[in-house]
Amino acid sequence: MKQLTFICQPFFPDQSSSSQLFSPLVSALSNSGWEIQVLCGFPGTKEHSRLPRCEVWQGIRIRRCGLRIPVKQSYLHRAMSYLVFLLEVSVRLLFVRQPAIWLGVTNPPFTAHLLAVISLIRRHRFNYFFLDIYPEGLIGRGLLRESSLIVFLWTRINGWAYRRAVQIFVLGRDMIPLLTKRYGLPEEKITYFPHWSAVDCDAAIPFDQSKFVQEWELQGKFVVQYSGNMGIWNDMESLVTVAHTLRSDTEIRFVFIGGGIGYEGARVLAKNLELENILWKNFVPFEDLKHSLAACHVSLVSLSAGLEGVAVPCKLYGILASGRAVVAQVPANSEVAMCVQENKCGVVTPPGNVDYLKNRLLYLKGNTKITKRMGDNAFTAYQEHYTLYTASARMKDLLRS
Repeated sequence: MKQLTFICQPFFPDQSSSSQLFSPLVSALSNSGWEIQVLCGFPGTKEHSRLPRCEVWQGIRIRRCGLRIPVKQSYLHRAMSYLVFLLEVSVRLLFVRQPAIWLGVTNPPFTAHLLAVISLIRRHRFNYFFLDIYPEGLIGRGLLRESSLIVFLWTRINGWAYRRAVQIFVLGRDMIPLLTKRYGLPEEKITYFPHWSAVDCDAAIPFDQSKFVQEWELQGKFVVQYSGNMGIWNDMESLVTVAHTLRSDTEIRFVFIGGGIGYEGARVLAKNLELENILWKNFVPFEDLKHSLAACHVSLVSLSAGLEGVAVPCKLYGILASGRAVVAQVPANSEVAMCVQENKCGVVTPPGNVDYLKNRLLYLKGNTKITKRMGDNAFTAYQEHYTLYTASARMKDLLRS
């Protein structure tokens, strides 16, 4: 029996995107005969405040490490959570039984460094899965300077840690040049592992059959939706601004669903602009996600300029599963842009270009047959490339190699 120790701070029942992706993937591995231990953290929400440190879920042994604090409340809480989580995971890995395969995820960002140190002590090998790449993302957002001492030191220890990994998985093809050129990693060590949808759909739900259309009073509107985390990688200002430019078109309605560090700033901007064409909703329960994603005609994906190769917004793959046309305001050479163009499932617009985004939305509104065809292509792409089944089969093959 194959044994796997999986390390990722968010995991079941956490509702963050990383948990929604990896919890079902790890469960699928467990159901196929793998013996799995998960080292994860606590969700940090009130409803999960009494979760046990140890439990078995769907045959998976879960060990929760770290503090029971609201991670997203402040940067201090986040830093404390990361530090204590990594310290406890270090102790656990020092005494975990072998010959389990180790697979870590970039959540939190310094997991690779921990695994590199512990693997050196234990003389054990590990695999690593990139969701985001730091500090490059922070440099791209202008939060760190390329010439700073912290970036110099951070990239040096990154290179040392990444080179110790046996296999490196990346969600985007645009990540491969960054890792090979900046860190000198051999391309044969890096495997492109396409994203998969956390939503499992047998068929796309028509707009008028979504239970939220009536509840949110969207009947008769052309609905543009943003659903998911509003984080540092996303340009929420442009998305609110485009709603402002279309405020006089009473047939268009924007729906923003989610949260994150950019949520409050986006709401404040909308309030200052006195916008009444945006409906704001918190994250919906996972079991309602199919219906919330179906409560629109087109869906937005955002990735700020300069962040190609750094992150791949996972919200794209839920949109594909919902069978909706994608409006991707992302860099032209990013993984999202490649996916949309290859599958003819939407349009790509330059980051920050509000006028271009406005014109594309009006084009899709006025060409319903084209918009519908893009949505159909999106669902076909999901079925062929981005299902949980496809991802679990790929992961089993790669971890056996």
